[in-house]
Amino acid sequence: MTYQSKEPRCKQHFRIPELRVSVAHPIPRLSRPELRGPERLLGQLESDSIGLKVYHPTMAAKRNTLRFIGIFGAALMSSLRGDAPVSSPPLPELINVLRTNLALGSAEFEAQAYQALMERFGVRRLDAAPIPSPIQDHIARRERLDGGILYLRMGRVDTGSPAALRNALSDTAWTTNATGLVLDLRFASGNSLPAAGESVALFSDRTEAVLQWGSSSASGSGSQRLWSRPVAVLVNGRTEGSAEALAAALRQETGSALVGQPTAGTHGVFRDITLKEGARLQVPVGRIRLGDGSTLAEGPLKPDIRIAVTETSERGFLENPTATLKPSGVSGTNGTAATQRRKVTEADLVRAQRSEPTDASSETNAAPKNPVTPRLADPVLARAADLVRGLAAFQKAR
Repeated sequence: MTYQSKEPRCKQHFRIPELRVSVAHPIPRLSRPELRGPERLLGQLESDSIGLKVYHPTMAAKRNTLRFIGIFGAALMSSLRGDAPVSSPPLPELINVLRTNLALGSAEFEAQAYQALMERFGVRRLDAAPIPSPIQDHIARRERLDGGILYLRMGRVDTGSPAALRNALSDTAWTTNATGLVLDLRFASGNSLPAAGESVALFSDRTEAVLQWGSSSASGSGSQRLWSRPVAVLVNGRTEGSAEALAAALRQETGSALVGQPTAGTHGVFRDITLKEGARLQVPVGRIRLGDGSTLAEGPLKPDIRIAVTETSERGFLENPTATLKPSGVSGTNGTAATQRRKVTEADLVRAQRSEPTDASSETNAAPKNPVTPRLADPVLARAADLVRGLAAFQKAR
């Protein structure tokens, strides 16, 4: 039996360092271990170093920067995992070698090392002391949509947010006869997990923990919960930190659907550290746990209903969330159908002199037979409102 390989045959010469061979058989593909993170980057750089190169100062500087991040990150990760070989140089010696041999100035070297470590381990830098946010930053806007759907947009999820949310949900003038709620967390951020937990508690009828971080937790309101009707949560790539924790916990506790785009993925348990020179950092020390005890996975939250909208468009929609589309034959901002007037005839004028109703006047005063239902211009909000409206109808029919 003759084995016929499906691999393409190559009779050209391949230049390999210190080796020149001519092959007439398939070149075997060597299995390589799966590399991750900086080690993968380093492997790619090494493989790219074989072949013809044209020197360019800018590209050389970029390559040195990437090589530094790959080497430094790979060495640091290996040492942290405990799988570094015995022959590996100590970390201070490796740093000294890189500092001496890479084409980077001292200031640029330290800046690259600082940035590589911060990004690799998810450390945040706080440039200034936190300033308490005004009430309008917590509840940026609230509206009442058609069908009794409430719209509430939060600008931040931070200290003061639970009280602001409680005040909004307790406003009977706004919530009377409401059928559901759309909570907009697009572009919302924050660093307070207690605020996220206390906000979730307003929607939970359980008395157990609804959000846990480290040794702390927030419990549900039990029979004192303020909202029991359907909820949909809007998210996007600028939903960050404790706003992500709030969205995840609401989905877990109330079954709320997340509508929009994946979040930023910057959630977690952080510890505030102040350096000697005064800089303040937030160092990740753990993961968030939801009410069922499961750990909130690292990375962005994936929406249940994904709708792709550009950030510029979404910011425009936030300025006027109740804006509606204008279909053909519709004028104005409220979506009311324009009245179609027919031409007045001589017979109509004669009837007018006799004080008889004309066909034109009766047509003008009559209500349109097929009124046009306003459609929200924001596709994410429109989809969420439809979802809440349907859930409310289902809940009412049970």
